[in-house]
Amino acid sequence: YIINCGSVGQPRDGNPKASYGIYDLKCRVVNIYRVSYPVHLTQEKIINAGLPRILADRLSYGR
Repeated sequence: YIINCGSVGQPRDGNPKASYGIYDLKCRVVNIYRVSYPVHLTQEKIINAGLPRILADRLSYGR
């Protein structure tokens, strides 16, 4: 089995929150959780680094 350790930034599913999974050994199931993070601070860092604005904007939409 492959379980992704999680993601922060540039999700592709339309949900801009950070995600992570926890594997329950007893039930043999992976639960995926979403948490908010300061997207605007990340966007500022992207812009200040001179990267294209579209990379910062996409964080708001999860695409």
